[in-house]
Formats: sequence, C-alpha cells, structure tokens
Amino acid sequence: MDKTLLNQFQNEPFVREAVKDFFLAEMDKLALERVYSRGDTQSIADAREVIENVFITLKEEFDKNKEKPVQNLR
Repeated sequence: MDKTLLNQFQNEPFVREAVKDFFLAEMDKLALERVYSRGDTQSIADAREVIENVFITLKEEFDKNKEKPVQNLR
C-alpha cells in the first residue's frame, strides 16, 4: 500500500469528496434498482457502512491537520 498516495488523497478535499460522492451515488442507483425489483439490499447497506468507515479511517490516519502527539523531551 502506498501511504504517500493515501496521504495525498486524504489531503485533497475536493478529490476525496468527489470520489466518496461517486461511490455512494453508484450504490444508491444499485439500491434503488434492487428495491424496485424487490431484491435484497442488505449487502448494499453493509458496503455503504464499509465505505463510510474507510473515509473515517483515512482521515484519522492521513489528515495533515491532525494533531501530533506531544512527546516529553525530558
């Protein structure tokens, strides 16, 4: 995994949000198709939760504005 690319992706808010919005919009289309065909939508709900959690994890691990832990220099 290229942490440099993930760091760059996280710190480009317009790109990050565009990708997230695209993923979720495509999932919404699939969910609507399944609802109309009376199909199971549980897997789509699960996938949406995974996507939301991925973007939370990206922020926690790669946000350039994240406070760095203070180290005691003594």
